[in-house]
Amino acid sequence: MKLISCHIDAYGKLKNVDVDFNKGITTICEKNGYGKTTLASFIKAMFYGLENSRKKLGERAKYQPFDGGNFGGELTFLCQKGVFKIRRNFLGTATKDEFFLYNAENNLKSDEFSSNIGRELFGVGRETFDATVFFGQKELVSEINDDIKASLSTGKLYGDDVDALSKALLKIKEKIKDYQKENKALDVDGQKGKLRELNLKESALGDKIKNANEIVLKDEKELSSLQRVKEEMDSKQKEFEKLSSERQAVEIYLADISNVNAKEEEVTKEKEPRKGGRVLFSLSIILIVLSLVFVGVFIAQKNMIFIYSFIGSLLLGVVLLAVAIFQKKRKKGAKNEKNVKKSDFFDKNQPNLEKIKEKENAILSIEKKINSLFGGTVEEFVSNYEDVVSRMNALQKEIVEKRNDVKHYQNEIENLGIMECNDYLQASIEKSEDLAKKIALLELTQNFLTSASQNLSKRYVGPVQQKFDEYYKKFLQDDAVVIDGNLDVRLKRNMFEEGYLSAGVFDLVEICKRFALVDLVYAKERPFIILDDPFVNLDDSNLEVAKNLIVKLAERFQIVLLTCHKSRKI
Repeated sequence: MKLISCHIDAYGKLKNVDVDFNKGITTICEKNGYGKTTLASFIKAMFYGLENSRKKLGERAKYQPFDGGNFGGELTFLCQKGVFKIRRNFLGTATKDEFFLYNAENNLKSDEFSSNIGRELFGVGRETFDATVFFGQKELVSEINDDIKASLSTGKLYGDDVDALSKALLKIKEKIKDYQKENKALDVDGQKGKLRELNLKESALGDKIKNANEIVLKDEKELSSLQRVKEEMDSKQKEFEKLSSERQAVEIYLADISNVNAKEEEVTKEKEPRKGGRVLFSLSIILIVLSLVFVGVFIAQKNMIFIYSFIGSLLLGVVLLAVAIFQKKRKKGAKNEKNVKKSDFFDKNQPNLEKIKEKENAILSIEKKINSLFGGTVEEFVSNYEDVVSRMNALQKEIVEKRNDVKHYQNEIENLGIMECNDYLQASIEKSEDLAKKIALLELTQNFLTSASQNLSKRYVGPVQQKFDEYYKKFLQDDAVVIDGNLDVRLKRNMFEEGYLSAGVFDLVEICKRFALVDLVYAKERPFIILDDPFVNLDDSNLEVAKNLIVKLAERFQIVLLTCHKSRKI
């Protein structure tokens, strides 16, 4: 196909601009800032339109007219189906944009092509068109895409087929990542670790329950033994209470008999004479002796006072002696009478005394039984009984506490959620295994599709390499360059990547690769070539070789050369 002319209403900085294209080489040499790259973008937009883009620097926003005017224009071209004129008006979004196609020979509207004329005319999409037809100084590197793969294949595939293959591989890869991420999120190992930790806690709580139950069993045995001891002691206590009641009854009986005897003895008792006889007798003797002392003193001193004292003391002593003798006789008679009465009292109460003796013996017998019952003193029995009761209470308290501990530990085990954790783990394991199967199946499918893609690349690597060599050998003869299935280039002698090439040689390699791709990709219509100053990195010798190559290629391709320097004009 050939470009004939274009008219730009307004596109970027270009406004009301007309350009006529030659059949061979059309050179546009203008200073920087003129809009050469804008012109190249306009030509592409006529065939492929402008995509919607959220990027602020997308082509639609980038080439919006600076000072208003109709955003769009016309382009006239020649193809196998005739001469046509394209008009596009860009109105904000791709859905609002207007597309018109006219037959340039009669100016009538044509439906030969739709707004997707680029794909219909060249058989490739926008990206492939960019990667092959447009030679920009900063966009020389062309990476393989689905359209290129389809075009370079046997022709049985289309871009959509290869695109589906690439998308399928991409989706499979993403799905594998999703499944791996989902599998990782399951964290089966972490769940197993958590379950192990819970089982250890359960085991520790189980040991505590076991220890508590053992203590309860031991305490219950001891409590049962103490219960039997207490029952025996309770029996002894009842027997003691019975004996104590018997002794108390006997003691009450003895007390009653003693009270009766005491009352009878008190009735029979008489008042005894006063115990003053001995005093009077002693006093009379003292007075008689004193009278004799007075006689001795009178003889010695011849004083009459002592004679009177003698007479008085002697008389008083004799009187007192007579009284004392009388009282003694009276007391003796009363004693004899009392003895007679006492003898009568004992004779009268002899049966009661025998009963008292009998009851006293009964008390001794009861006390003997009590001592035999306890095997010791009552105080010792009471102390032992209190110890038994205290120990039983302590055991009962401990049993209650340990049983509460067992319930608490059992609640803790239930709250651990081991069953739930185990169920969740089993479900996670099943899900993980299912995901692993899906991943394995996807990986198998991925390997199969990758192998198919690689087999597809084998179909076009040879032809691309052959075409590339035809162009490249016109520049360099020393270093052979190898092209791989991804259209990356390497030096054959060491397989280094293209980054090891000098800037000038690198540009030559990419230019040759571009022309090789153009030769092989475009089977429907041979396209035009737009060179946007691609030779800026070439030295003088390589620049001349490149110019000669372009002149030669112009015999087969229509070429539009955009440059800002006269030395690079052709």
